[in-house]
Amino acid sequence: MRVFIAIELENNLKDYIFQNQQIVKTNSIKGNFSRKENFHLTLRFIGEANSKEIEDLKYTIDKTTGGFSSFELELGKLGYFQRKSKKIIWLGIGKGQQILRELFDIIEDNLEKLGFEREIRGLNPHITLAREVILDKDFNHVSKEVKIEKRIIPVNGISLMESTRVEGRLTYRPIYTKNFKASNRTI
Repeated sequence: MRVFIAIELENNLKDYIFQNQQIVKTNSIKGNFSRKENFHLTLRFIGEANSKEIEDLKYTIDKTTGGFSSFELELGKLGYFQRKSKKIIWLGIGKGQQILRELFDIIEDNLEKLGFEREIRGLNPHITLAREVILDKDFNHVSKEVKIEKRIIPVNGISLMESTRVEGRLTYRPIYTKNFKASNRTI
């Protein structure tokens, strides 16, 4: 099973992100655009995991969420990773990155205690809009067209997600979710 630990997004936020993704799409020659249902914020990519590792991951999520309260993040700017002549285009995170990094560090510590190797790249929080993108304009021009509002991302828990194919379509689905304690913390 191919899995990762993520923050799931509310449907109204996915709708908003999708609207902005369409602006990128109209400015692209080609690309592999994420399906709206698949928008999420990856905390830790795991990859292939066996049944014992899945149980270890659930334990890690339980242990991590026990010490955390709900919090908020804020959508940030459009960005990209360059991959040869193509781009991975994403939406970054604005306010709230400090608590997100604390969460990531605790997940890493808990995973390491169970024998998982630490993520050497660290955390670069983003929501992937598209992969293998070739734009028909300069990225700076496209990023000016995509005007991201400072929308709030409520974070009430974390999920172990499975990456699988359903009827030939890449689908991310939660296989285990654990909520944080309630909080009135805002950014």
